[in-house]
Amino acid sequence: MQFEVTAYSYDAAAHRLHFTASGLRDGMRFTVASHVRCLKDPVTPQNAHLVALVALTEIFKRPGASGR
Repeated sequence: MQFEVTAYSYDAAAHRLHFTASGLRDGMRFTVASHVRCLKDPVTPQNAHLVALVALTEIFKRPGASGR
């Protein structure tokens, strides 16, 4: 899976990282907008990218509407 976090913001009061990511997975292009609860502020863009990677991995583990 190749992806780029195109935008992110951290809500310190709610401890949530809101992010948008686009990329390729299994030859298919995807765009995802989601949020993740974080224990602390992801200070650097690299940390935000790692949080998004974990979230995307969890999202893609779920079965799709087609059952795949």
